[in-house]
Amino acid sequence: MSNHMWITPEEIARKKQFKRKLLYLSLPFIAVVISAIVTILVNQI
Repeated sequence: MSNHMWITPEEIARKKQFKRKLLYLSLPFIAVVISAIVTILVNQI
């Protein structure tokens, strides 16, 4: 593995934490988008 590609375990843990935080932040947003799409579809029927 090349030297500039090497990541320390701390960096891996930080990336995992960041991804988990991103997931928790995006869940309400995804729910809002889905409910908006459902509302539009129901109103069209």
